[in-house]
Amino acid sequence: MVDGHDGILWLLYAMAFVSHGECWRTVAARTYTWFMTSHRLRAGAVLLTAALGLTTAIPATAAEVGTGSDPGWFWNPPHCDTVYGDGSVTITSTDGAELAPTKGQVTPVTYPKVAALDAPNTLISIGKQSIQRSSDAGCSWQQIDKAPDDLSTYDVAAGAGESAYVYSVNDQPIHRVQGSEVSTVAGPVNGGGVAALSADRSQPGLIRTVGGDGQVFDSADNGRTWQKSGVLPAADLFIYNAAIDPSNRDHIVVGTMSVGAFVTFDGGRHWTASLGLTRTNGFTVVISPANPSKVWVEGYDLNGQGNSARHIWQSTDGGLKFDSVLDGTQATLINGNKMWPSPVDPDLLYFSYGTSFGGYGSDLYRFRPSTGELTWQHNRHDGIPSVAFNRADPTVLYLGLAEER
Repeated sequence: MVDGHDGILWLLYAMAFVSHGECWRTVAARTYTWFMTSHRLRAGAVLLTAALGLTTAIPATAAEVGTGSDPGWFWNPPHCDTVYGDGSVTITSTDGAELAPTKGQVTPVTYPKVAALDAPNTLISIGKQSIQRSSDAGCSWQQIDKAPDDLSTYDVAAGAGESAYVYSVNDQPIHRVQGSEVSTVAGPVNGGGVAALSADRSQPGLIRTVGGDGQVFDSADNGRTWQKSGVLPAADLFIYNAAIDPSNRDHIVVGTMSVGAFVTFDGGRHWTASLGLTRTNGFTVVISPANPSKVWVEGYDLNGQGNSARHIWQSTDGGLKFDSVLDGTQATLINGNKMWPSPVDPDLLYFSYGTSFGGYGSDLYRFRPSTGELTWQHNRHDGIPSVAFNRADPTVLYLGLAEER
C-alpha cells in the first residue's frame, strides 16, 4: 500500500504509461482495452504535479519518441461505426477489407482527397467544389467552403496546426485552410499549377512547391509572394509528379516524361539524374516519411512493352539509383497509380487501382518491397484517389472514394 507523495507519484507514473487512443471497446472481437486520451492524462498529471510542487518527469509516449514535435499523441483513433458526411471519405482498419458505412452516398463525378492535420483529430478533404473538415478523427464531416471551380485535379497537403493547402498540378490558385476559414492566393506559376507542395510544419507560413518544369519555389509569407530557389533539373522537362521529403524539404525527387527522375538534396541548387530509370515515364513519386532514403516511382519503361513495362521502382539511397520491385504482371499498374508510404514503417507501401469501366471498382494494395509480399482488397467504388493515416494509429486509414457513374 502506498500513501502520501509516494502514492501520488505512483499514480502519475502509471498514468503516463497508459497507451493513448485506448478505450473500453472490443478490438477485433478478442480483446478489451482501457481508454483515456493521452493529452488529458498527461495534462492532468502535469497540473497535479505542479499543484503539489513535485518535479516528477512524465515519460514520453510512443508517438513522441524519436519525433520530438510529432503531435500524434494528441490524436485518437475514430470511435464511430458510421461516417457522417457526403460519403466521399470512409475509414478502414483492415487495409480496405471492411469500409465503415457512410451516412451519405457519394455522387458523381468526384475524386476526393484527404489529409490528416497536426491539430488533434482534424482532417481536411476536398471533392467536387467542396472543402470539408472533420474534428472528430473522421467520424463526421462539415463543409467549410465551396470553391469556384471543380477540385478534381487538386490535392490537399497538411500544414502546421489547423492549416492545410489545396493545390493543383494544372491550376494556379492555392486555397489556404486555417481552422474553418479558407482564403485563396495565386501560386508561383503564372497560368499553371505545381507538381508538389510542402508546408513547414514547425514554421507556419513557409511553403515550398515544385513547378511543372522542375523549378523550386519558396514562400515565407503563406503564399502571398514567391521566390525561385535553385535551378532547373534539366532543360525542357515535363514533370508528371514530385515528392518533397517532409523531414528535409531540401530533398526533392521529380518524375519526368521520358527521362526518368531527378533528385536534389540542397533545395534545387544541384540536381542528379537518377540511375536505373533511363527512358522512363515517372508518373508518381513518393518518399517514405519513416525513412527518407526510401523513394518509390511508379511509371512506364519506354524500352519495354505491355504490362511488364510498367513498374514500381524503389531507391534506398534517397533517389540516386532505382531498381524495379514490382511490375504490371503482378498487380494492375497504369499510367499513374497513386501511392502512399506508411508514416511509421519504411517497408510498407500502399497503392491503388480503380475504374468504373465495366463496373470493376477499385483495389487497395498493400506491398512490402523487401519480401515481395503483396495483398489487396477490392471494393465497389470507382477508385481510391487518396489515403491518409490516423496520427495515433497508422493502421487506421482514411480513404477518398471516387465516383464516376
